[in-house]
Amino acid sequence: MNTSSPYLPNLTPLRGIAALLVVFFHADLMLLNGQLFLLRYPDSHLVEKLYLMVDFFFVLSGFILFHVYTTWFKDGVNGSSFKKFTVARFARVYPLHFFTLVYVVIAWSIFIQTGVPGGPFMNSFNTWVSIPTNILLIQSMNVHDWFSWNSASWSISTEWWMYMIFPFFVGPFLKLNTVGRIFVFFACIGGYLLIMLYLQQFVTFPEALSFIKPAKPQIDINVGYQFGFVRCICGFVLGMLAYLLYKDEIGKNLFGNGWTIILLTLAMLVCFHFGVLDVISVCFFPCIILSAAYGSSKINTICTTKPMQRIGDWSFSIYLVHQPIIFTFGYILLYVNRKSPGNWIPTLPVMWAWIICILFIALTLLLSSYTYKYVEVPARKWINKKFAGGRYEAQVKPVPIS
Repeated sequence: MNTSSPYLPNLTPLRGIAALLVVFFHADLMLLNGQLFLLRYPDSHLVEKLYLMVDFFFVLSGFILFHVYTTWFKDGVNGSSFKKFTVARFARVYPLHFFTLVYVVIAWSIFIQTGVPGGPFMNSFNTWVSIPTNILLIQSMNVHDWFSWNSASWSISTEWWMYMIFPFFVGPFLKLNTVGRIFVFFACIGGYLLIMLYLQQFVTFPEALSFIKPAKPQIDINVGYQFGFVRCICGFVLGMLAYLLYKDEIGKNLFGNGWTIILLTLAMLVCFHFGVLDVISVCFFPCIILSAAYGSSKINTICTTKPMQRIGDWSFSIYLVHQPIIFTFGYILLYVNRKSPGNWIPTLPVMWAWIICILFIALTLLLSSYTYKYVEVPARKWINKKFAGGRYEAQVKPVPIS
């Protein structure tokens, strides 16, 4: 079963930009350990809100998968179509996940043998017990109380299980009328509010990390290893709703204006800056994606350039590779400073923080280009050829999260 859905080139750069913003967010967290600051000002929440780029991925994934697989499941789900879909998604996300997991486990084993004191952040759930949960992609389904191994893969865990129920959503969603769509939208908003106002209080922390546990529950949607699936399904469904608008060409004149996507993006960043409630900020994501999908002459020209497309192609690698890089250099610094582990990141001028961040992003891009070329693509083609008769997604580029 081949998909005939047209490729939407304007969405490819969006996932690359979102992935790089996640890298920037984690670089900032890493540098804060050495009291280095990038854009962390007391009156701005811009950088600390970049965790919401993961939710952007969820929304984008729902939009793209609905676009790609509508014809597969519009008349229901049968064994053949579900198998081909499962193989396609497995081939898309699992090889690189497994590759980075194996790398981190091997690197951790080597460093442990050298006697490096990893500290609570490094060692809390990097145990032999958590390897099977990562292999089975259940590490973020409320089985642990902290991130494990390649911590970025928590979202891959939640996305994978969203994939498993997605085919059963297609038919009912295609039948939604206006009232039904509004109801589903507010159900998603309710899901976010459930996280913010209720589920946050049940998020647990390992005893070794009790010092980072907030005095009172956070009022945000930044959950991952626990209740991350609720966060994922809300974003994914918002993306599916946005695709229904795209399919019906609703608001095309408004959203298909080059200025609209710019204004929406600026409004989103303003919300980040002022620390507006996450449930409000997330509502900009489907609008931005819808605007990009409609496109305009100038936006199309920018988005279809080779560098923008290439960054989008590498986005999954960028997302999964950057954490193992942090892991590796973190342990190297711990080894070098093993006699005084409390000072494992030296305090340096702000200029050096930016230099380190830029070098880190450059290294991530370089390694991602190789993992995309030598891990992602060959593995995807081989798995699809072996288990789905060679029918892999060649015309479109679905967005794995994540």
